[in-house]
Amino acid sequence: MNNVVAEKFCNDFGLTNEQIKKYENFYQQDILPVISRHFLSHLVTTIEELINEKEKQAFLEHIRKTIDDNAEYDYETIKRAVNHKVLRLFSIILAPVESGKLKARTHLIGKGHGVLITYWKQLPEEQIRILIAHELGHVATKYLIDKGTAANDGLATLFGYIALQDKNDFYKNKTEPFTHHDDIQIYNEIANICSRQGM
Repeated sequence: MNNVVAEKFCNDFGLTNEQIKKYENFYQQDILPVISRHFLSHLVTTIEELINEKEKQAFLEHIRKTIDDNAEYDYETIKRAVNHKVLRLFSIILAPVESGKLKARTHLIGKGHGVLITYWKQLPEEQIRILIAHELGHVATKYLIDKGTAANDGLATLFGYIALQDKNDFYKNKTEPFTHHDDIQIYNEIANICSRQGM
């Protein structure tokens, strides 16, 4: 953060330079290293959410069939609980590993409770992203596109290409509305929107 913006935070919000440094250090030392390990996080989260919605509906259908009208269970209460966004029936976990036989691999967790995608941690980041997109192609095929069918490498690679092409297009052509020209513009916009009056 430049000195002009730091001074504005001190004057406008009553913050101290020590507080500013503390928050900057926290973001740099604690947040950014974790962000850097979450390759293709929007894609991972989206696929996970789509699978979870299908799993929830299948689970609810199973519950509906197994309880009768006279049961002590309230199906609508169960349905609300299951449809709550916090409930996860399926997870996608990414894990870096030391090199093995395959540069990346998808492992099933339990009996359909999720997948673990492992990748060689010493690979360059651009290769890791490509490999994870490919592995996500296997997951999307099996759980969403052709349910129950294992994707061959061609289909997984096709999915990976489509996902990376979309990401590339977003960064090349669609990010301008979300970027600011300088630090002062960021400060002015966030201070205006997040001031007590603006919130």
